Amino acid sequence: MDAILDPEVREVVCKKSTQIGWSDGVLNNVIGYFIDHDPRAMLMVQPAEGDAKGYSRKRIAPMIEACPALRSKVRENVSRKGGNTQLLKEFDGGFLKLTGAQSGKGIRGDPIAVLLLDEFDAYPEDVDGEGDPIEIAVRRTDTYPEAKIFKGSTPAKPKGLSRADRDYERSSQQMFHVPCPFCGHMQPLLWRDPETGEYLLIWEKDADGEPVLDSVRFLCRGCRKGIEERYKRGMLAGGKWVAKFPERRSIVGFYINALYSAWRNDVWGELATEWTEAQANPEKLKAFINLRLGETWEEQGETFNANALLKRQEPYAAVVPANCAVLVAAIDVQANRLECLLVGFGAGEEAWLIEHRIIWDDPGLESTWDQADDFLLEQRQHQSGALLTPAITFVDSGSQADSVYDFVLPRQGARRRVFATKGVDYLSKPGLVAEATAKKHGVRLFTIATYAAKDRVFSRLKIPQPGPGYIHFHERVTEEFFEQLVGEKKITVRDKRTRTRKLVYVKTYNRNEALDLTVYCYAALFCLQNVCDPVTYRDLGFLAQAINRTKQGLTSLAPDRKRKFRSRGVQ
Repeated sequence: MDAILDPEVREVVCKKSTQIGWSDGVLNNVIGYFIDHDPRAMLMVQPAEGDAKGYSRKRIAPMIEACPALRSKVRENVSRKGGNTQLLKEFDGGFLKLTGAQSGKGIRGDPIAVLLLDEFDAYPEDVDGEGDPIEIAVRRTDTYPEAKIFKGSTPAKPKGLSRADRDYERSSQQMFHVPCPFCGHMQPLLWRDPETGEYLLIWEKDADGEPVLDSVRFLCRGCRKGIEERYKRGMLAGGKWVAKFPERRSIVGFYINALYSAWRNDVWGELATEWTEAQANPEKLKAFINLRLGETWEEQGETFNANALLKRQEPYAAVVPANCAVLVAAIDVQANRLECLLVGFGAGEEAWLIEHRIIWDDPGLESTWDQADDFLLEQRQHQSGALLTPAITFVDSGSQADSVYDFVLPRQGARRRVFATKGVDYLSKPGLVAEATAKKHGVRLFTIATYAAKDRVFSRLKIPQPGPGYIHFHERVTEEFFEQLVGEKKITVRDKRTRTRKLVYVKTYNRNEALDLTVYCYAALFCLQNVCDPVTYRDLGFLAQAINRTKQGLTSLAPDRKRKFRSRGVQ
């Protein structure tokens, strides 16, 4: 409530458990403040219209009726006049409109100065074919530079798909630290230590394996003493919010769970019992983690360790290794930069990461793309002495499409093969790449089957020894690159509409540009070998031998080079 009145703060996010006083203790107070002290146009979005009507009837109406200051300002509930219905409360200087996230009509409309998104993790991904309901609602605040966006939700989706998790991660990430009554050590009340994985709520078990309720304690990470719940209210009174990223002033985020519940002194024992009962039931365990801990449920799926890949670095950065036969490049377009990756491939698609370069500049500027072109034209020395440039380049057109098309159009001929791409989960036919049947303004656009390409990348990362399919990493690859490279995993989720299960890739790290770039490179190689020039590039083992034997840069096809190297030229 303090944060939403801070002039530096535009957005407040709360990732929370249930039953911690959010609706009456926080959300309604925010609404009441703006009605009484600072009238503005407000919109509250609930997951569905039924939820909005229920909230209005059970929460808003009783609050207005019980508070004289609000009752005197909100229009009288007279059916003939309107202005005070279930979904609209009018007052001098503003109004409160309530709607469901499934109603595009309800979200669209008047400009909004205060946007309240409640339980937004349960919103649909798309509303009426118009896109994300959160984005639609946020756009309604554009008219007001001082607009406030207030979000609160219990996680309702798996890790990697949860909006509550995502928005908290990009915020200041505040947790409420409380003092130990014995040593004074300040710490958040968490179920597990995020660094060690140690359980912090501890208890003894009886002969049946059930928790002995009188033994439930919170383990202090300072003095290692067990704290009884009777100390909790005193600890809360001495607590304070601590931000992990205090410099993130415009988006302030808070996390709180049921361990903090101040209404009763038997909550910790209740949590211990629920946790024990949930161990044999995955659905109950998922509900406990979501509803009681306010955390996202992590679906079981294969994950990769970035630290393990970090140990595979090799000192080949100065030259392209001898077994490498061809270079391919990829460019990923972000709002404030271009990310470029160069990968070499040899026999059996053994791969070498050659260079990752970030061009920190506006992708809308021609000068930014000039730097990207310099990256592609830069000749890399092969161990044989040959000088190589990329035989093909894939550029993601999902962002800044017009700039991408302007860049690729004069470079998509056989000497450069710089192509625009877009990604889809699956193609209608087998393979990693398909060319669009219609060319837009002469631009050749290739569609990438991203799920198949990610499957290929992750299967190659499993290969433990150099040889066919193995991916080599040079010693300059950063830990951040590895985190991004393994920043997704495939899990099984249930489609609520069709009630079927499907496999999806979800993020396990906040960024995944390295994975996207690697996917583009594998797709580019597939395109080179199956669409553009299979005669030259299908047999990479033969091509590597030819390069080493002739010391010719068979893949150095710069725009000013007229000669086209074919396989018959080196036989």
